[in-house]
Formats: sequence, structure tokens, C-alpha cells
Amino acid sequence: MPHRLKYLPLAAAIAMAGGCAATSDSAKPNASLAPQASLTNTYWKLTQLDGTPVAMAPQQEREVRITLTADGKVTGFTGCNRVMGGYTLAGTALRFTQLAGTRMACPPPLMQLESAVLTNLNSVTGYQIEGEKLILLKDGAPVARFESVYL
Repeated sequence: MPHRLKYLPLAAAIAMAGGCAATSDSAKPNASLAPQASLTNTYWKLTQLDGTPVAMAPQQEREVRITLTADGKVTGFTGCNRVMGGYTLAGTALRFTQLAGTRMACPPPLMQLESAVLTNLNSVTGYQIEGEKLILLKDGAPVARFESVYL
């Protein structure tokens, strides 16, 4: 029995040295392990439209947002009115279809925002997700950026 214990400190030293080496490598961030939001069933809040940051106006009822469901439907809010419709998806190709909305009148800045949001949604041809960010694309160029919101 004492003969076997003779190698225990050596084994412990080797294990500790290996553990230290692994710790220094594992401390580096790994982009492949970063959380990735899902396109569907995620509340997407608009943060940028045509390269310009979007913030809520004082008279705005709620933030501009969209949610795509797994069954091909989209719902949201465009700054003044609710929007609903459908979408088609093939790989990273995305198109919104049959968008319709409520018809409330709002102050001119909100109506302009709504018009720009709808124009951009109707022009979308693709998307990409980077972690918790959704980027809507028109022919490869970003037209709108969203971030996921957890309720």
C-alpha cells in the first residue's frame, strides 16, 4: 500500500498542471457558444432603420416591434398602428407578405416612422442573426436592425 501512495503526489501534480493549462484556454471567449436568438417566437424591438437609430417618441404608445411565429405569421407595432401579415422563409431568404394594419391617425412624426417601417418590411429579401440581434436585409444590405427582448 505505501508503494502505491508514492506516485500519488506525482499524479496530483500532473493533473493540476493539465488543469491549469486547460483553464487558461477555456477562459478565452468562444463565439460559437454565444447565445443565438431564434428568428421565430422572439419579440424583436427595432433599434435602427436605414442606418439611423430609432428611439421611442414621447407620444408613442409602445416601441416598434415584430414577432414572427413558426406558422408563417408576423405581428407587430409600427409606431402608430398594429401590423399583421405573413412571411416566407427559405434558408436566409425572407419576405414579408400581405402586410396589413390598423388605421389610427397619429402625429406626423409617428406616421412618418410607420411609413418607413412598412416600406422597409416590404423591401426585405433576407436576414441574418448575430447573437441577440436580427438584421433585415434588402439585396444583402441592412435596412433594419432589431434586438431580442425577453418578457
